[in-house]
Amino acid sequence: MHATICDLITDLVQNSIEAQATEISLNVEETKTNLNIAIVDNGKGMSASTLKKAKDPFWSDGIKHKHRKVGLGLPFLFQTAEMTGGNVAIESEEGNGTTATITFDPAHVDLPVFGNFTTAAVTLMTYGFDGNLEIRHCLDEKEYSIEKQELIEILGDLNDLESLILLKEYISSNEEELRKT
Repeated sequence: MHATICDLITDLVQNSIEAQATEISLNVEETKTNLNIAIVDNGKGMSASTLKKAKDPFWSDGIKHKHRKVGLGLPFLFQTAEMTGGNVAIESEEGNGTTATITFDPAHVDLPVFGNFTTAAVTLMTYGFDGNLEIRHCLDEKEYSIEKQELIEILGDLNDLESLILLKEYISSNEEELRKT
């Protein structure tokens, strides 16, 4: 199982990157009664049979990670949802990308803690891929969004130390604004 919801989100976005997506959208909506996560990509997608197999922890396509005999990301996602009364829906079509929609009850006692979204967002924005990532985070009625290509236009190389510090401060300040009462 993932230690935090942010670990789960990072794993799913990494799947999109590894599926050669050039456009990824991450939408996280938090309310008192629901935690909704949606990840949409334009990657290579999966056939129905591959998607079914991907839910099995003892199956791996052998392409993405040649040394692995198992694939645990999606099975852990489905296990977390099942254990906490949540729901996961994955729609994918070969050549047309994947959409993962996850819903959790934030009050469920077995739901992993949310984690540090600032760290997760910075990690995803600086992950080595040339595509665009848009992140939207909502908490009740407040929200903000950031887009990788826009950040690169403003900050330059996101892996440059000064840019990285500014990126972290920007995301952190947005997260603080969401949490203000």
